[in-house]
Amino acid sequence: MALRVTTEQIAQTDLFKGLSLDAVKEMLSHTGVMVKHFHRNDYVYLAGDVMDNLCVVMTGKIQAVKEDIWGEKSIVNKLEAGDTFAENHFGCKDAHSQLSYLAVQDCDVFMLPFSRMTIKVIQNVDTYTKFLSNLVTIIAHSNAQLMDKVDVLGKRTLRGKIMAYLEQEAEKKHSKTFEIPFNRTDLANYLDADRSAMTRELCRMRDEGIIKFEKNVFVILQPCG
Repeated sequence: MALRVTTEQIAQTDLFKGLSLDAVKEMLSHTGVMVKHFHRNDYVYLAGDVMDNLCVVMTGKIQAVKEDIWGEKSIVNKLEAGDTFAENHFGCKDAHSQLSYLAVQDCDVFMLPFSRMTIKVIQNVDTYTKFLSNLVTIIAHSNAQLMDKVDVLGKRTLRGKIMAYLEQEAEKKHSKTFEIPFNRTDLANYLDADRSAMTRELCRMRDEGIIKFEKNVFVILQPCG
């Protein structure tokens, strides 16, 4: 296991919520876990790879992206420290990823082999039950994030997509003033929009008094009629 990530840090992730440090240490000793380091612009997984590990981002940032045959990418999700991915492949033998996972910063990823996530391996029933409960919660949260993306892409106009995304971020931060995790290029990719067209629309919305922004900090001033 990489020295840059400790068992204590792993135990604090949502995957092990409610478990004691001793229980986590015992479970990890049976499951053949590893922590891998990836440099910026490295791929953790490529689309088509077999997803054989449940993964947790421990440091840095990763983007889950869908790439077409021309190399154009659409950002499906952004992952930061503490976020889990590949959870939807649990229970699917030899499942292939439909997405690529790209490190946008140097990062460390905790990997737990799916093949070792069984009661026979983990042995402690209480630990296994709590672990599975946490995993189900993570899967439900992941599904909610995908529904957010569907809601954004379902808007008919570019302005509608922009406003839907900004309103989602405002709700998450419980404030009409918030910082988004994307630069302009990545925001356009997330919205499946042309960058220049998106930038023009943002400026129109600012000029109309709907929003204001400075770099990645946005303020929603009024509803988008």
